[in-house]
Amino acid sequence: MTTTQSDVQHAIKALALENKVLFVHSSIRSFGHLDGGPDTLFDALLEAGCTLVVPTFNYDTLCLPPNGDPYRQNGYRGELQLEDTVTFCGDENRLEPSMGAISKALLHRPDRIRSTHPICSYAALGPHAEAILSKQTNDDIYGLYACDEAKEALVISMGVPLTTITPIHYAEQLAGRNLLRRWAKTFTRGIVETSVGSCSEGFNKFAPLLTEISQQAKVGHSTWTAYPLQTLVQTCANAIKTTPTITHCGDEKCYRCADMEKGGLVKV
Repeated sequence: MTTTQSDVQHAIKALALENKVLFVHSSIRSFGHLDGGPDTLFDALLEAGCTLVVPTFNYDTLCLPPNGDPYRQNGYRGELQLEDTVTFCGDENRLEPSMGAISKALLHRPDRIRSTHPICSYAALGPHAEAILSKQTNDDIYGLYACDEAKEALVISMGVPLTTITPIHYAEQLAGRNLLRRWAKTFTRGIVETSVGSCSEGFNKFAPLLTEISQQAKVGHSTWTAYPLQTLVQTCANAIKTTPTITHCGDEKCYRCADMEKGGLVKV
């Protein structure tokens, strides 16, 4: 099946996406054949007045803390096992391959803006791109979800499961959990300490709670699910407060899940 710009435009109307800020998590394979590639998707959404925000994370920038880890419940036991560290530079278009082809294509657009977090950066296009990305800092990694421009934002899943939906990490923070800390090598600032999200492999457990707040549309083979951002994170935060184990991936050796269940990071 070929997905056309007309199919995308139909979904924009069906889900009332016009002029909205969209936090997009996607799989290009879910579309079947996307005629014209990701630019077909971007152009249709931009023509509808949307602002698009996608994750463009880099994990190979991780490095060991220069003065030792001053925390406990930081999601690992013993020393972190890291490969050769690559220096982060926000002007580059390098990203973790698991971010997918749509995030990669948006990052390579000449008109994109990219945030400066060396591990969990985002790239964005559209009228509110700069304002939203400016709210993310090394310490306030999810500040972009709390800014005024995101009050009416939607989270759009394009053929991907809840395990890819990064705003649920923000829900953990809203539930009172302290985010984990990691260190990364940067081109202009040397080694920096940052907040990061935890394990997301248990997030499909939220699915029954989110059915009533979501809307769906078919775009080619892809199923798009739209969630109001603020309702999504508050629903998940309430569930985490009530049932802390809801986020656990099920792996007894997942120290990130274990430590977040206890409330997350603690300074020694």
